[in-house]
Amino acid sequence: MTTIFGRYMALRFLKPFMYGLALFSVLIFLGDTFDKMNHIVKSKASMWLILECLWLSVPYWAVRVIPMATLLATFVAIGGFVNSGEWLATQSVGLETKRFWKPVLWCAVGVAAFAFVAQETVSPWAWARSRRLWRETVHPEWEWTKYQNVALIGGPDQFVEAWLFLPKDGKLERPTLESFGAKGVASQLDAKYALWSPSAGRWIFHDGVERVFTDEGVTETPFKVRYSDLRTPPLDLVPRSTNPDELTLREVRTQTGRVGRFGGSARELEVATHAKLAYPLVSVVLCALGIPIALRLRKSSMVVSFCSALGLSFLYLWFIEVGRALGVSGSVPPVVGAWLANAVFGSLAVVLIRRWDL
Repeated sequence: MTTIFGRYMALRFLKPFMYGLALFSVLIFLGDTFDKMNHIVKSKASMWLILECLWLSVPYWAVRVIPMATLLATFVAIGGFVNSGEWLATQSVGLETKRFWKPVLWCAVGVAAFAFVAQETVSPWAWARSRRLWRETVHPEWEWTKYQNVALIGGPDQFVEAWLFLPKDGKLERPTLESFGAKGVASQLDAKYALWSPSAGRWIFHDGVERVFTDEGVTETPFKVRYSDLRTPPLDLVPRSTNPDELTLREVRTQTGRVGRFGGSARELEVATHAKLAYPLVSVVLCALGIPIALRLRKSSMVVSFCSALGLSFLYLWFIEVGRALGVSGSVPPVVGAWLANAVFGSLAVVLIRRWDL
């Protein structure tokens, strides 16, 4: 009986969940597309590349709206079960209230696991590809942008400083390339300018000096032309802030170590690391919070359930952003900033469930 009843409640949850996931994803996708329309109509990219860029963003938006869809499904499943009179029927045969909402909560746990897997596989790859197409083909800002006094990460153990970086021309003016070893800076190329060579697949430094650092001291060797070990193409060298949404959890942790190694602040990435663990659980927390609220809204229509799910989800997302900002600013530890929203709303869910004696 429990298995049949659990499957019945799971089916009540999954149908509105899929509906909500599709609806919220489409709404946010259309909003994002309309926001970019001014750049799209002016783009020289082919229609196929534009469509690829737009559709590759769908997995990202789908993962973002999973908590909203979970809350909507909770409202519909619990509210529909009560409105149909099935709640009273189950109580009349002695079933406790928790027997019909626990399967819904377990569905939310399954959704959280699915969200985590999607967040670590399809979503970062598709989002990174979409953003790359946007900034390099559909709306290529690098074509007219010049970067002055920049510091660039060329590779795992390479650091570049330049007075001027021209991505379109593949040129660095007054560049300094530092290669790191186990004991720090191992070598340095200091040149007048450097040019990217597509045929050689590396940067060629001109009119400079090579310095090699050893325990015995520094050795300097002047050169006219030197083929460097810097193999990062100009477009990949363009300075951009690291977007954790384009990385998996492992990649974010690796990037955190790299930033710290080069002396930068890794606080934002540390917050992102904890956030990648905390965000999938938002679905579980919202489901637990939605159960007592759905019982209070038992006579409400689908429109009221939809608006309630939307409003509560946006409030939750606002708390997530507040926590992230506090963590990045250093006001609270990164782990606290990332888990703040889950802690606040999770505590509220526990209080409401106990008050209802569910």
